[in-house]
Amino acid sequence: MAKGEKKGGIEDLEKKISQTLLFLFPTIIIIFYFVFRETDFRILFATLNYRYVSLLFVLMIVIWLVNALRFSLIVLFSKSKLSFKKSFKIVLASIFGANITPFYSGGVPTQVYFLSKFSQTIGRAVAISAVYMILTLIVYLVFSLVLFFAPRGFITGLKQDFFMGLAAFVFFLSFFAFFFMRYPKKAEKIINWVYRALLHKSGRAERIKKGISEFSEGLDFFLSQNKFSIAVTILLTLGAQCLFFLITPVSFLALGIPFSFWEVILTQIAVQFTTSIGASPGGIGVMEGAFAAFFRSIAGGKVAQITLLWRSATFYIPTLVGAFFFYRLLREKE
Repeated sequence: MAKGEKKGGIEDLEKKISQTLLFLFPTIIIIFYFVFRETDFRILFATLNYRYVSLLFVLMIVIWLVNALRFSLIVLFSKSKLSFKKSFKIVLASIFGANITPFYSGGVPTQVYFLSKFSQTIGRAVAISAVYMILTLIVYLVFSLVLFFAPRGFITGLKQDFFMGLAAFVFFLSFFAFFFMRYPKKAEKIINWVYRALLHKSGRAERIKKGISEFSEGLDFFLSQNKFSIAVTILLTLGAQCLFFLITPVSFLALGIPFSFWEVILTQIAVQFTTSIGASPGGIGVMEGAFAAFFRSIAGGKVAQITLLWRSATFYIPTLVGAFFFYRLLREKE
């Protein structure tokens, strides 16, 4: 690609992101107001245990480092070269890309864009990003089973029934995603039937089939690795997700709210699954609402404070840090 064309591509990308942010920031402000309008921030900051707040920041950074490590290992296993520092920047940039798009869908394209810019062909970049996403699907399968078979004493009543339904939904969603990737030809037939027989459309079907084909190649590439490589990347992904779940109990400790550890962890798994149905960019509004609704019985009158603290550690701060690295990478030379 010519130099002038590449510059134009970057300018187009920046323009699209700027348009997205014009919608995103006012939306965040409005939701922030309605969710936290009754929160007394002076009391909140006065009652915080800053040792646990510091631990929240440590957890965030460790999670980023673990994700960067598994990303760099996927690149290494693909017999490519990318420094850990660059992997770290791309992972943080992809958090920003995911958090400003519906269903967190911008994470993979962001990874593909920067991988192809710095070290990879488009095909290999897609395969690496697909493997990164496939590992997340594997983790979702594991934790859906954890939630489904968890002892019934921790979660009871209507909440338990809802969590079981949510776990089953995520399990089958992940299962069908793997089925489509493993058998792309069968997936194409199903997609064609859905779009032509039920929706009477075909244009979007082609884009979906192309995406499935790319992820299918990524899955084949992942399964072609040796067992040790697969085990290491899966364990790192599980580790990163477990650390992510720890943000919630640490947030409870920071606010001095008494809680049952396993009840909080299992509830947090259910909250995380709502990302599958949160169509707004970064799950804005959906995640705040789900977290507050699920944890109201545990946090009581401090549910707004715990929601703010948790969402800051899992969305607001990572998005801002990711935006910094995103724009830094845009301006870095190849």
